Amino acid sequence: MRKTCFFFILLLLLAFSDLHAQEWHKIYFPDIPTTTSAVFESYDKGYVLGGSFQQGDYPGNGMIIKTDINGKMLWSKTVSSSADYTSVTDINPTNDHGLILTGITGEQLMWYNPFIMKLNACAEPEWCRIYKTPNENDEWGQSIWQIPGGYIALFLVYGEDPLNERIWLYRLDNEGGLIWKQVYAQSDTAIYDELGIMMNLTPDYHIIINGICYYPDPGIPWPQILRPFIIKTDSTGALEWELPWSVVHGENYSGESYNSITDNQGTIYSSARHIVHDPINQGDKPGMIKTDVNGNEKRYTDFFPDSKIGTTQTINWLADSTIVLGAFWTNQFGYDGNVGVIKCDRSGSIIKINPMFVSQHLFSDAVTTFDNKLLLVGGFWDGIWRSHAYKLNADLEYDTIYNQPFVYDSLCPHPIPSDTIPFNCVIVGLNDQKEDFGSIRMTVFPNPVSDMLNIKIPDQLKTTEKSNHFNITTFRSKWNNVTLEIYNLNGEQMLSLQVPYSEKEVGINVSQWKKGMYMIRLVYNNNTICTTKVIKNY
Repeated sequence: MRKTCFFFILLLLLAFSDLHAQEWHKIYFPDIPTTTSAVFESYDKGYVLGGSFQQGDYPGNGMIIKTDINGKMLWSKTVSSSADYTSVTDINPTNDHGLILTGITGEQLMWYNPFIMKLNACAEPEWCRIYKTPNENDEWGQSIWQIPGGYIALFLVYGEDPLNERIWLYRLDNEGGLIWKQVYAQSDTAIYDELGIMMNLTPDYHIIINGICYYPDPGIPWPQILRPFIIKTDSTGALEWELPWSVVHGENYSGESYNSITDNQGTIYSSARHIVHDPINQGDKPGMIKTDVNGNEKRYTDFFPDSKIGTTQTINWLADSTIVLGAFWTNQFGYDGNVGVIKCDRSGSIIKINPMFVSQHLFSDAVTTFDNKLLLVGGFWDGIWRSHAYKLNADLEYDTIYNQPFVYDSLCPHPIPSDTIPFNCVIVGLNDQKEDFGSIRMTVFPNPVSDMLNIKIPDQLKTTEKSNHFNITTFRSKWNNVTLEIYNLNGEQMLSLQVPYSEKEVGINVSQWKKGMYMIRLVYNNNTICTTKVIKNY
């Protein structure tokens, strides 16, 4: 009996030892060049990764991977079949447990353009849109989220001024149709050469955009210095503030920001690279910057003050309100350095550091899981690009393997195959409406008129909100209704009519009106959209 008991305990110890000896580290398609850009936890506790199959240093096809809770691949999808510079840069879940993804493609057009694709719970395409601009530049879909009534997307689009009109939000309906678009980094003419890198939503659907820009020191027009750049808007895309991080407690700050999280007070914590120009301690310091809800710089933390090259990119909450950042750092000028994670409190005080391996690259995305673990993904070069995933527990140690069974893709009535998603996308034109006067102009005919006046409603509604500090110009492609008003020269209102979005032309019998000139006004949300005049001749 004693030997049996001892043997049973030995088996338990061996099993326990083997379980904890496993490092939660996965490499996907180890013999095929790939990179991974984004990850989220699925409804079934598996993980969905987005990225690309690489052709050298450039993306060939988009890539989607679904894994179980232990990181074992369940299926994969190749997005696009032509291997022409298609990449998935962001992927997120939808309310129906499908997928929404964005990125860049060169499959159907001469130049590379942003795309958005919606997949159902079986990873089958429901719709796809390529957003075409007239500019001969590569333009990217950076980030995508579902919001009530549709989606909000962050695009890198080169407009009329390619150095100063790059950061755009696109509000889309449930099928990817454009409702409105808005350009940012217009509040201060000193903001230059800006980029929007990542977009996140607050619980009340305010929008935080992280990126970079060039901006001078206060009171000095030149030189332009690389700065972290943070933008906050409300749920309609209306700008609340834009902040080039430049001065913290009297100290000039140079660097970059990549991603953000917010607390219940609206304070924004951002992963950052701090560039120190002081010759005694010059170098790039991996850190975190803290911005208050009103767009004021509060404090910064350099996790490794002696670092020569370093940055943080991912940033996530843990359940105890501590923060974990994916980081790269080295004390030597060169390429290779430590890649790992840093756990800190809200003030930036370090709790623990785990230098995981040495590389030239760092994690591209991370997610906190339902069981308070951290899953990090990225593309790392070791002769070819390979997609890696690492899962850590709250103590920053490699997670263990789950042995209990989980059911995956239960909302799909059939097993999901690994195959290619055809790129059957509708091309949506995104011409620069500032020059497309026909799309924002209200037209009337005949003019002069004698009996029946026809009024054509614009295809786009252009609204501009002005303040002492900035102007916000928005182009809307969809709306509920507008108000059509007509006045005589004495200011008397002759007509006020609600016109629904579906009605693009209105006919009005003016045969009984007096001879003379009349002013026609189109109103949306109490703002005058456009005006025109018509003459009643007899």
